[in-house]
Amino acid sequence: MLTHRQRTILGDIPADWDAKPLKSLITEHFAGDWGSDEGEQAVAVLRSTNFTNDGQLDFSDIAQRFFTKDQADQFGLLKGDLLVERSGGGPEQPVGRIGFVERDMPGSTVSNFVQVLRPDPKKVDPEYLGWALFELQRSGLVERVQQQSTQMRNLNWRDYQRLMLPWPSVKEQFRISAALKLVDTAIQRAKAEVDAALELKKSLMASAFSSGLDQQITCWQETKLGRLPAGWRIKRVKDVLVGKPSNGYSPQSNPDPPGTKTLNVACVRNGECSIRKATYVDVDDSVVACLQVYRGDFFVLRGNGNRDFIGIGGVVREDIAEPMIYSDLLFRLRFKEEDAVPLFLPYMWQTQAFLHRLQAKAKSGSGLWKIGKRDIENELIALPDKGEQQEIVDAIERATRACNAAAERMNALAAVKRSLLQNLLTGAIRIPEGAIHA
Repeated sequence: MLTHRQRTILGDIPADWDAKPLKSLITEHFAGDWGSDEGEQAVAVLRSTNFTNDGQLDFSDIAQRFFTKDQADQFGLLKGDLLVERSGGGPEQPVGRIGFVERDMPGSTVSNFVQVLRPDPKKVDPEYLGWALFELQRSGLVERVQQQSTQMRNLNWRDYQRLMLPWPSVKEQFRISAALKLVDTAIQRAKAEVDAALELKKSLMASAFSSGLDQQITCWQETKLGRLPAGWRIKRVKDVLVGKPSNGYSPQSNPDPPGTKTLNVACVRNGECSIRKATYVDVDDSVVACLQVYRGDFFVLRGNGNRDFIGIGGVVREDIAEPMIYSDLLFRLRFKEEDAVPLFLPYMWQTQAFLHRLQAKAKSGSGLWKIGKRDIENELIALPDKGEQQEIVDAIERATRACNAAAERMNALAAVKRSLLQNLLTGAIRIPEGAIHA
């Protein structure tokens, strides 16, 4: 039997609060059904892929399954229902994510890996209960009531229902829910701002490297890369390189010291090459001397199991104050300053048009997609004069700063939410009556 060292699974609570087992706060619970590929009636079925890590349900890809008419007539989710991911999770993610049903969904059901909880409104505010279960999963405490199979985590449903949860008065539950709803709404708005900023940057980059920033261009030229502003030059990548692309060195690596830091494929994301995910290898000084990484180096993935990652590149923006080399699955490129201003080509490398051309050259073997040095060297690029290049870089840098600022605001709000979840749900912070409208 599961026991708690504290009064509730989430921690100690105020003396005027009570603790209640989950099963006493719901009127019913039931598992879903995956149905069949064919049948009498099509039904929308929510599954674990529709869960998100913030409690919002993602309705962009709902499965359609088939049931008998009698079965389908029994289905329906109600506003206030809570969906619990009963089986799933991952290596670093406990099972038990929560989905809030915010409107009636007649005729819909859930898969057999999802459990529906129907809170008792006479005893508990459904949103409050949802946030308590959300915090249980987010904090990792749910691992106490999960079982690990070979490839999947499963909730021990009997123990899960017995978990002792904080139970303030219903009025205080409403105030807690309202406070969390406010910050959650703010996070969703911040996320929309992030998405809009990223979309603006993506649109800017798509147009800047094909038509420049001047919307009044009247003189064009037809080239191997299509219609471009007059005066832009077409070159091959090898024409603007200092030396040739060079791949690194890949002995057995370790996630922790000792050893020499090594950039790997995980370091290259979103146009940058970050040292935060670097691993460590045991190499001698001669290898370091040949493969030392410097600020401004540009790295391209030459091999990956996923073709969509082949050819992506990232520039090192940080000063490197220690010995550091790079993996054999990366090519290092250095660009001639007389042909391209800093960051122009790294930004151009992120455009879909360029990447699609490069990835089309990839070849597969033994489950790994690869491109060669010649594939990169012979790819075509379009170069405006350096003054226009700098204008393009400056515009994209401004858009990048806007994206980063929006992301920082979203992350700050997420940190506030994490703090509020723990403190409000255990009574460490109390919301006085009348301080918030629930």
